[in-house]
Amino acid sequence: MGSSRPHILVLLGWLLAGLWAAMAQAHPMPESRMWLDTTPTGLVATLDMPLDRLEIAYGQPLAASPGTVLQQHGDGLRRYLLQHVGARSGNQGWQVLAPRLQVVGSAPSAELQARFELRAPPGADPRTPTLWLDAITHEIHTHRVLVFLRNDWAGGRAGEAPLLLGAIRNERTTVAVMLPEARAGAGFTGLLKAGAMHIAEGTDHLLFLLMLVIVAPLAACAGGWDAVRPMRPAIRRLAVVVTAFTVGHSVTLALGSTGVLVLPSQPVEVAVAVSIAFAAAHAFRPLFAAGEVVMALGFGLIHGFAFSASLSGGGLTVWQHAQALLAFNLGIEAMQLVLLATVLPALLLLSLTSAALYAGLRRVAAAAAFALAALWVAERLGIGSIGTLPGFDGEALRLAWWPGLLWLVALGSYARGRLWPVTA
Repeated sequence: MGSSRPHILVLLGWLLAGLWAAMAQAHPMPESRMWLDTTPTGLVATLDMPLDRLEIAYGQPLAASPGTVLQQHGDGLRRYLLQHVGARSGNQGWQVLAPRLQVVGSAPSAELQARFELRAPPGADPRTPTLWLDAITHEIHTHRVLVFLRNDWAGGRAGEAPLLLGAIRNERTTVAVMLPEARAGAGFTGLLKAGAMHIAEGTDHLLFLLMLVIVAPLAACAGGWDAVRPMRPAIRRLAVVVTAFTVGHSVTLALGSTGVLVLPSQPVEVAVAVSIAFAAAHAFRPLFAAGEVVMALGFGLIHGFAFSASLSGGGLTVWQHAQALLAFNLGIEAMQLVLLATVLPALLLLSLTSAALYAGLRRVAAAAAFALAALWVAERLGIGSIGTLPGFDGEALRLAWWPGLLWLVALGSYARGRLWPVTA
């Protein structure tokens, strides 16, 4: 019996170690994060540090009263951070200006946010520094600081998801920053492409526009879509609809991306899906006079908030953000024009050559869009997932093949009318 006791103790030791590891995984230690934004002369670094970890390294109580931290310890924290944050190019050290401090959040998860400006020395390349940091990690060896590149306007990165560059730990206190060569207009061009791709890859936004476009060749008559507009009035009507949508989303894109008016993402995404359902119902049967113009303006405001999630102003100067808004908006409008140029001629051709076929196609498309919008609403409310339904994978929901099918139907209808004209 006595000889088995050491084995039992070893087993208990392994069990306790496993339990400790599981608890550590379930309750991860808070991390610090550094966000880098490039400038013509160097970097702006925004460092977020948990107060409960910073107080251990700083040696003063901070976490219990976040509201008084800057008043009591502001100057001391600036001196501490200047001793533990830096950058260099080879053997040349960079100039680090005194950080601007702000406490964000509330106890027990409050953080100190420090915003540094780091300037490269004369003759050094400001795009290839080595960042050095041991704030907190010099005292808490298990702490780490994740370093992200947020915006690089000169290199063409803006409004994208932050890029992880590396992690600072006690045993590794440096991260090499290797930025691409600066190019004139790179930020503007990158956001122009980003705006275009946001529409091209946004099935929900494309579907909303399609529901507005599909009724452009028609006029409401006796509560239904029975009258076919001539080509020029149809184009003028569509121009008004697209302009209304553009005005709507431009306003809220600017408000949302600058932080003037911020809404939670889930209600916005649900509202986008609801807007598609309304547009689909209107395409099936007109809800009210000039409905597509009113919906384009009103729901354009909602879609603008969804767009703004892809265009954060964090880390950009006022002038860069103004350019970013213009470029992103131009990209959106360019892709919308591509959509219109692709599908509108086919819609006009089909409506003029076969009104009955066009009516059937419109009803089927509207019913399908309504059903898909209802599924999106359920998914975005957390009720279900479209991905679990047979045939509803990501590629199946792409709209890239729809214009080709529409043109086949339109050209087939036109050829049928020329070969076998309908006679009275």
